Amino acid sequence: MAINGKLEAIKQDESVAIITMEESGASVQKQAIRQHMNRLRNGITEEHRSEWSRLICNRAAEWLQASGGKNVMLYVAFRSEVDTRPLVEWAWQAGLTVIVPLSDPLSRTMTLYELRDWSELRPGAYGILEPDPGKAAVCSEDFVPDAVFVPGLSFDTAGGRLGYGGGYYDRFRERLLSKLGPGRPMPCWIGLAFEAQLADRIPREPHDANVDAVMTERTLYANSQYTCKGGFL
Repeated sequence: MAINGKLEAIKQDESVAIITMEESGASVQKQAIRQHMNRLRNGITEEHRSEWSRLICNRAAEWLQASGGKNVMLYVAFRSEVDTRPLVEWAWQAGLTVIVPLSDPLSRTMTLYELRDWSELRPGAYGILEPDPGKAAVCSEDFVPDAVFVPGLSFDTAGGRLGYGGGYYDRFRERLLSKLGPGRPMPCWIGLAFEAQLADRIPREPHDANVDAVMTERTLYANSQYTCKGGFL
Protein backbone atom coordinates (compact mmCIF):
# COMPACT_ATOMS: atom_id res chain seq x y z
CA MET A 1 0.00 0.00 0.00
CA ALA A 2 1.33 3.49 -0.86
CA ILE A 3 2.30 5.84 1.97
CA ASN A 4 -0.81 8.02 1.48
CA GLY A 5 -3.04 4.94 1.59
CA LYS A 6 -1.44 3.76 4.82
CA LEU A 7 -1.81 7.18 6.45
CA GLU A 8 -5.44 7.44 5.34
CA ALA A 9 -6.20 4.04 6.86
CA ILE A 10 -4.66 5.08 10.17
CA LYS A 11 -6.52 8.40 10.11
CA GLN A 12 -9.78 6.52 9.62
CA ASP A 13 -8.94 4.43 12.69
CA GLU A 14 -8.29 7.67 14.59
CA SER A 15 -11.69 9.07 13.58
CA VAL A 16 -13.41 5.92 14.83
CA ALA A 17 -11.51 6.19 18.12
CA ILE A 18 -12.62 9.81 18.62
CA ILE A 19 -16.26 8.90 17.99
CA THR A 20 -16.01 5.95 20.38
CA MET A 21 -14.50 8.16 23.09
CA GLU A 22 -16.99 11.03 22.59
CA GLU A 23 -18.62 10.66 25.98
CA SER A 24 -15.36 10.13 27.84
CA GLY A 25 -13.38 12.88 29.53
CA ALA A 26 -11.11 15.13 27.48
CA SER A 27 -7.96 13.62 28.98
CA VAL A 28 -9.05 10.10 28.00
CA GLN A 29 -9.92 11.27 24.48
CA LYS A 30 -6.56 12.99 24.12
CA GLN A 31 -4.66 9.89 25.16
CA ALA A 32 -6.49 7.84 22.52
CA ILE A 33 -5.66 10.40 19.83
CA ARG A 34 -2.02 10.49 20.99
CA GLN A 35 -1.67 6.76 20.47
CA HIS A 36 -3.16 6.88 16.98
CA MET A 37 -1.29 9.99 15.86
CA ASN A 38 2.00 8.67 17.18
CA ARG A 39 1.49 5.48 15.17
CA LEU A 40 0.52 7.51 12.11
CA ARG A 41 3.53 9.81 12.29
CA ASN A 42 5.91 6.93 12.91
CA GLY A 43 4.53 5.32 9.76
CA ILE A 44 5.80 8.13 7.53
CA THR A 45 8.86 6.99 5.59
CA GLU A 46 12.21 8.70 6.11
CA GLU A 47 12.10 9.91 2.51
CA HIS A 48 8.72 11.58 2.93
CA ARG A 49 9.60 12.94 6.37
CA SER A 50 12.72 14.59 4.99
CA GLU A 51 10.95 16.01 1.94
CA TRP A 52 7.93 17.28 3.86
CA SER A 53 10.09 18.72 6.65
CA ARG A 54 12.05 20.67 4.06
CA LEU A 55 8.83 22.10 2.59
CA ILE A 56 7.57 23.05 6.05
CA CYS A 57 10.88 24.71 6.96
CA ASN A 58 10.86 26.66 3.69
CA ARG A 59 7.36 27.93 4.47
CA ALA A 60 8.42 28.88 8.00
CA ALA A 61 11.50 30.69 6.68
CA GLU A 62 9.37 32.72 4.27
CA TRP A 63 7.03 33.63 7.11
CA LEU A 64 9.91 34.66 9.38
CA GLN A 65 11.48 36.75 6.66
CA ALA A 66 8.20 38.60 6.10
CA SER A 67 7.60 39.07 9.83
CA GLY A 68 10.78 41.04 10.41
CA GLY A 69 11.47 39.38 13.75
CA LYS A 70 14.94 39.34 15.28
CA ASN A 71 14.76 35.94 16.95
CA VAL A 72 12.82 32.69 16.88
CA MET A 73 12.19 29.94 19.42
CA LEU A 74 12.45 26.46 17.92
CA TYR A 75 12.51 22.88 19.10
CA VAL A 76 15.10 20.28 18.09
CA ALA A 77 13.27 17.41 16.41
CA PHE A 78 13.00 14.07 18.18
CA ARG A 79 12.22 10.78 16.46
CA SER A 80 9.46 11.28 13.86
CA GLU A 81 8.75 14.99 14.48
CA VAL A 82 9.04 17.56 11.70
CA ASP A 83 12.80 18.02 11.30
CA THR A 84 13.66 21.66 12.11
CA ARG A 85 17.36 21.47 11.21
CA PRO A 86 16.89 23.21 7.82
CA LEU A 87 15.02 26.04 9.56
CA VAL A 88 17.70 26.43 12.24
CA GLU A 89 20.40 26.57 9.57
CA TRP A 90 18.44 29.16 7.60
CA ALA A 91 17.87 31.30 10.69
CA TRP A 92 21.57 31.34 11.50
CA GLN A 93 22.43 32.36 7.94
CA ALA A 94 19.72 35.06 8.02
CA GLY A 95 21.18 36.54 11.20
CA LEU A 96 18.28 35.56 13.48
CA THR A 97 18.91 34.55 17.07
CA VAL A 98 17.83 30.92 17.55
CA ILE A 99 16.31 30.08 20.93
CA VAL A 100 15.92 26.47 22.11
CA PRO A 101 14.31 25.26 25.36
CA LEU A 102 15.90 23.10 28.05
CA SER A 103 13.32 20.98 29.89
CA ASP A 104 13.31 20.30 33.63
CA PRO A 105 11.46 16.98 34.16
CA LEU A 106 11.01 17.67 37.89
CA SER A 107 9.23 21.02 37.62
CA ARG A 108 8.07 20.38 34.04
CA THR A 109 9.21 23.85 33.05
CA MET A 110 11.52 25.11 30.31
CA THR A 111 14.52 27.45 30.41
CA LEU A 112 15.47 29.23 27.19
CA TYR A 113 18.97 29.21 25.70
CA GLU A 114 20.50 30.79 22.63
CA LEU A 115 21.76 28.10 20.25
CA ARG A 116 24.73 29.27 18.18
CA ASP A 117 26.09 25.93 16.98
CA TRP A 118 25.00 22.29 16.93
CA SER A 119 27.90 21.45 19.25
CA GLU A 120 26.04 23.30 22.04
CA LEU A 121 23.48 20.49 22.25
CA ARG A 122 23.53 17.31 24.32
CA PRO A 123 20.97 14.57 25.09
CA GLY A 124 18.68 15.84 27.83
CA ALA A 125 15.39 14.78 29.35
CA TYR A 126 13.74 11.92 27.48
CA GLY A 127 16.80 11.62 25.21
CA ILE A 128 15.91 14.82 23.32
CA LEU A 129 18.81 17.00 22.17
CA GLU A 130 18.77 20.13 24.33
CA PRO A 131 21.11 23.04 25.11
CA ASP A 132 24.18 22.18 27.17
CA PRO A 133 24.21 24.77 30.00
CA GLY A 134 28.00 24.60 29.98
CA LYS A 135 28.17 25.74 26.35
CA ALA A 136 24.97 27.56 25.35
CA ALA A 137 24.07 31.04 26.61
CA VAL A 138 21.01 31.21 28.87
CA CYS A 139 18.41 33.86 28.08
CA SER A 140 17.48 36.50 30.64
CA GLU A 141 14.38 35.93 32.76
CA ASP A 142 12.50 38.75 31.03
CA PHE A 143 13.29 37.55 27.50
CA VAL A 144 10.28 37.14 25.20
CA PRO A 145 10.79 35.49 21.78
CA ASP A 146 9.40 37.13 18.65
CA ALA A 147 7.91 33.84 17.45
CA VAL A 148 7.47 30.37 18.96
CA PHE A 149 7.42 27.23 16.80
CA VAL A 150 6.10 24.22 18.68
CA PRO A 151 5.97 20.46 18.08
CA GLY A 152 2.92 18.31 18.67
CA LEU A 153 1.33 14.97 17.95
CA SER A 154 -1.76 16.55 16.42
CA PHE A 155 -3.37 19.92 15.69
CA ASP A 156 -6.67 21.23 14.38
CA THR A 157 -7.24 24.32 12.26
CA ALA A 158 -9.01 26.14 15.11
CA GLY A 159 -5.80 26.39 17.13
CA GLY A 160 -6.07 23.17 19.10
CA ARG A 161 -2.79 21.43 19.90
CA LEU A 162 -2.18 17.96 21.28
CA GLY A 163 1.26 17.62 22.82
CA TYR A 164 2.83 14.73 24.68
CA GLY A 165 1.06 15.27 27.99
CA GLY A 166 3.85 16.95 29.95
CA GLY A 167 2.38 20.45 29.83
CA TYR A 168 5.77 22.12 29.19
CA TYR A 169 4.56 24.49 26.50
CA ASP A 170 1.32 25.23 28.39
CA ARG A 171 3.32 26.35 31.44
CA PHE A 172 5.73 28.31 29.28
CA ARG A 173 2.85 30.21 27.69
CA GLU A 174 1.47 31.05 31.12
CA ARG A 175 4.89 32.41 32.10
CA LEU A 176 4.96 34.58 28.98
CA LEU A 177 1.50 35.93 29.76
CA SER A 178 2.58 36.88 33.27
CA LYS A 179 5.70 38.62 31.92
CA LEU A 180 3.85 40.59 29.29
CA GLY A 181 0.91 41.66 31.38
CA PRO A 182 -2.33 43.15 30.02
CA GLY A 183 -2.15 45.11 26.78
CA ARG A 184 1.14 43.66 25.52
CA PRO A 185 0.79 41.28 22.55
CA MET A 186 1.92 37.69 22.73
CA PRO A 187 4.42 36.40 20.19
CA CYS A 188 2.98 34.19 17.44
CA TRP A 189 2.70 30.51 18.36
CA ILE A 190 2.91 28.25 15.33
CA GLY A 191 2.67 24.48 15.25
CA LEU A 192 4.79 22.50 12.80
CA ALA A 193 3.19 19.27 11.61
CA PHE A 194 2.67 16.99 8.68
CA GLU A 195 -0.70 17.31 6.96
CA ALA A 196 -1.58 13.79 8.10
CA GLN A 197 -1.37 14.93 11.74
CA LEU A 198 -4.34 17.30 11.43
CA ALA A 199 -7.48 16.27 13.30
CA ASP A 200 -11.03 17.57 12.92
CA ARG A 201 -11.10 18.61 16.56
CA ILE A 202 -8.65 18.38 19.45
CA PRO A 203 -10.36 17.91 22.85
CA ARG A 204 -9.40 20.82 25.11
CA GLU A 205 -8.98 21.40 28.81
CA PRO A 206 -8.71 24.79 30.55
CA HIS A 207 -4.91 24.63 30.83
CA ASP A 208 -4.31 23.80 27.15
CA ALA A 209 -2.42 26.44 25.14
CA ASN A 210 -3.70 27.16 21.65
CA VAL A 211 -1.59 28.01 18.61
CA ASP A 212 -2.14 30.90 16.22
CA ALA A 213 -1.42 28.81 13.14
CA VAL A 214 -0.26 25.41 11.92
CA MET A 215 2.26 24.99 9.11
CA THR A 216 2.25 21.78 7.08
CA GLU A 217 3.93 20.68 3.87
CA ARG A 218 0.85 21.91 1.99
CA THR A 219 -0.08 25.26 3.50
CA LEU A 220 -0.43 27.50 6.58
CA TYR A 221 -3.67 27.23 8.56
CA ALA A 222 -4.15 30.52 10.41
CA ASN A 223 -6.54 30.63 13.34
CA SER A 224 -8.63 33.78 12.87
CA GLN A 225 -9.69 33.81 16.54
CA TYR A 226 -6.21 34.72 17.73
CA THR A 227 -3.92 37.67 17.14
CA CYS A 228 -0.21 37.77 17.80
CA LYS A 229 2.71 40.15 17.96
CA GLY A 230 3.08 42.14 14.76
CA GLY A 231 -0.06 40.77 13.12
CA PHE A 232 1.95 38.70 10.66
CA LEU A 233 -0.71 36.04 10.07
